[in-house]
Amino acid sequence: MPPENRPITREQLLITAGVMAGIAVAALDATVVGTAMPTIIGQLGGIDQYGWVFASYLLTATTTVPIWSKLADQHGRKPIMLIGLALFIGGSMLCGVSQSMLQLIVFRAVQGLGAGAVQPIAFTIVGDIFDPRQRARMQGFFSSVWGVSAIAGPFIGGILTSTVGWRWVFYINVPVGLLAAGIIGAVLHERVERHRRRLDWAGVVTLTGGITLLLLGVTELADAGLASPLVLGSLVGSVVLLWLFLRGAMSRSEALIDVSLFRIPVVGASLAIGTLAGVVMFGLTAYVPPLIQGVQGRGPLTAGLAVGAMSIGWPIASIIAGRLLLVFGGRPLMIVGSTLLVGGSALLGLAAGMPDPLPVAVACGVVGFGMGFISTTTVVTVQNAVEWQRRGQATGLVQFSRTIGGSVGVGVLGALLAVAVGPLASAVLDPFARSGIAPADLAVARDGLVTGLGWIYLILLGTSALTLVLTLRWMPQVRVTDARSPTIGADA
Repeated sequence: MPPENRPITREQLLITAGVMAGIAVAALDATVVGTAMPTIIGQLGGIDQYGWVFASYLLTATTTVPIWSKLADQHGRKPIMLIGLALFIGGSMLCGVSQSMLQLIVFRAVQGLGAGAVQPIAFTIVGDIFDPRQRARMQGFFSSVWGVSAIAGPFIGGILTSTVGWRWVFYINVPVGLLAAGIIGAVLHERVERHRRRLDWAGVVTLTGGITLLLLGVTELADAGLASPLVLGSLVGSVVLLWLFLRGAMSRSEALIDVSLFRIPVVGASLAIGTLAGVVMFGLTAYVPPLIQGVQGRGPLTAGLAVGAMSIGWPIASIIAGRLLLVFGGRPLMIVGSTLLVGGSALLGLAAGMPDPLPVAVACGVVGFGMGFISTTTVVTVQNAVEWQRRGQATGLVQFSRTIGGSVGVGVLGALLAVAVGPLASAVLDPFARSGIAPADLAVARDGLVTGLGWIYLILLGTSALTLVLTLRWMPQVRVTDARSPTIGADA
């Protein structure tokens, strides 16, 4: 039977359900906590540690992706996925019973450790259990689950916090995670030939340390400024450690990351494009709410709805892209996605001068369409370009590039915004706090916010344009039928 007409088996459907559940909870947890934080601060205190509740999760979820991906290639997807789910579920339970901000920060780091395994390995499993043509269709659905879950997080967090309490923001992960683990443990069967392999511990230390220092530097940039010894020391240390990692990866036979992957044209192009697209995606998610709340004077719900428009375009485009890949190949869809990023960013710049939030929501929706095309196309084309033994690394790098691009981009843009607005940055965004600011001071702060956001949106437009340029000049044409066919279980 031709691959395009081959029915999906019961085993594939069950594994799909388990993997989708894992993707959903991991993606949700990256953003769901935001709307619960004011209530958490009210009960636990520790407002000076506010940022570390997010940073601790981000640090461990980002830095461990290459490690988990390498282990999945060495030992199979199933055991690493189950370990990741166990860490995530355990971390969620501990977060729910936290009695102090310090406990919450530590347990969020445990959650991040699990998420660093769950997200990339979930997409890798999809690449394993479907043949190339089925994979193109199915990855569209999985990419849409990731996008919708991540962007819908603030709404779900708000509902849970206002009804059953903030602790259920974490407890809700437990039954869903257990369901995912139960299905994957019972149904996924891999044929992995075991070999004695040594984990590249030098690579683990230098890469983890370098990325940690990089994220620490950009996180503190907004508060401390570039001249701060902490920021400068972190950034310099990051450069040194990442250089040592790259040097070691090029000389060791079993390096943590196989640098030969970057020499595959479609992989190198997809990672560069994904990094820039991550800047745009996370940039809009972080810096559209200040426009809605601080400049237009609307509430957080309106800001959430505007950003949430991205989750409308993303799943639609992801599903469409999965089908069009079979007809047109990867390059045209990447061009369409990058063009939509440019169009949406340009619309946002124009909408920033309008009093109505609707044009802002439209701009976010257009960017969501672009991200849907890009995310599905990059995952499928990269997976199709490598064999089973390197598919975990390659898929992890796609996730890693988008996250690290967004994290660094948001940190740098945040520093720019803090400089533009000055000491009234927080108050001008809070509808209660700004009522106590003198009108003249409020006008100055609001003008500064408009200026800072204007520069941010211009940078996002430039980043989108660079994404399009890289796509046109670097992205090769790849047909999904040209790639190696995967199997549910594979010999390593």
